[in-house]
Amino acid sequence: MKDFQLDFPETSTEAWRNQIIKELKDNASKIEFSDKIEEISLDITLPANADFDASNNNPTNDWKASAFIDVNNEKTANELALNCLNQGYNELIFSFKLSKIDWEILLKDVLVEFIHTRLHIKNIDQLNSFLNSSFASKIQYFSFEVDPLVSNFEELETALKPLTTNRVVSINGFECQQIGASTWQEIGVVLSTAHELLNRGFIPNQLSLSIGIGNNYFLEIAKVRALRYLWNQITTAYNSENSVEIVAHSGWTNKSLKDQHTNLLRQTTETMSAAAGGSDSIVVHPYDQKATVGSSAFAYRMAANISNLLKEESYFDKVQDPLKGSRIIENLTQIISEKAWNYFLELDQFKSLSSSEKIAKIKSDISSKRAEREQLFKEKQIKLIGINLFNTENPNAQEWKKDLSYLEIPYLIFEEIDVNL
Repeated sequence: MKDFQLDFPETSTEAWRNQIIKELKDNASKIEFSDKIEEISLDITLPANADFDASNNNPTNDWKASAFIDVNNEKTANELALNCLNQGYNELIFSFKLSKIDWEILLKDVLVEFIHTRLHIKNIDQLNSFLNSSFASKIQYFSFEVDPLVSNFEELETALKPLTTNRVVSINGFECQQIGASTWQEIGVVLSTAHELLNRGFIPNQLSLSIGIGNNYFLEIAKVRALRYLWNQITTAYNSENSVEIVAHSGWTNKSLKDQHTNLLRQTTETMSAAAGGSDSIVVHPYDQKATVGSSAFAYRMAANISNLLKEESYFDKVQDPLKGSRIIENLTQIISEKAWNYFLELDQFKSLSSSEKIAKIKSDISSKRAEREQLFKEKQIKLIGINLFNTENPNAQEWKKDLSYLEIPYLIFEEIDVNL
């Protein structure tokens, strides 16, 4: 029985295509994948030109399930952090609204040696207060998330650069996605910023690449793979270690505060995309985190359960780069890689981390894509159940915060768009 062998005959592309058309019946046009925003048109039956190496150093496909906590009060944030760890999160991200932080209260009873903690540092005072705290002796268990495009980066740069054993800068593609960027614009901004940091003396081990995950399942998988592939090309050219850390965020663009349970379906497929693409950390933000009253304990628990279920019951964490070789995934990876690389080259000509001309171009390009998305939503070519499809009035619905923006562009939240304008 050990010599048993089952041979599968090779199927031609033509036979494969004819069978798909037959099964699609009256919807044969769907054999062509098209996305106006992404400027992509693809025959899904085409063989892939190449298999992209999007594997990482992780022998499995496991990821850190990250809890994102806004710190307005250290004691309250500490209680939430401990509760999140008890629910199955194994990474904490603290974002500070305070200028002065009591680290002993914030991290009380948090066993930092056994989890990973990210500190979303916004200014030099916050950084220095940590480096002068008792936790500085355990700095190897921490990362710093400093956004070089919006922070007073020059002020922080000198202090961060010597910390060569830590991830100290987070390149923020996530919020580019939240304000309306396409997949390739998002990657292009991330690569351009990261490349400039290498030129300024940082090493790949110090950088973390942050991206947003939207609801287009295959595109988002291909985006994660394309980012890893392209970053590896850059570090290879610099003869640097191919060290990359991708932190994927599931945000709020397509989420609803009126029909909240639909969010769980969207968050699940987005997490599946991030995991299948090979993200190192996945942040499923509670769907009501940007509501005026803040996030509920229920939303945090549901966000944790998504990663728990995908790991424990669906085994998404067991196979590295599980969609390698898939025709549509490999072709989308190639298309996004090419578009992102071209956009990277456009931005790289500015030779400056955050020159006014470069930021102006990024804002203009993303605003154009944002306007396209808004128009498609108003025309119901973008359909979101509970938002512009099968939506019902909910007198108890929460309200979105009004101060959400990045690069001076408001977050794109479809539920906030007035379709009657």
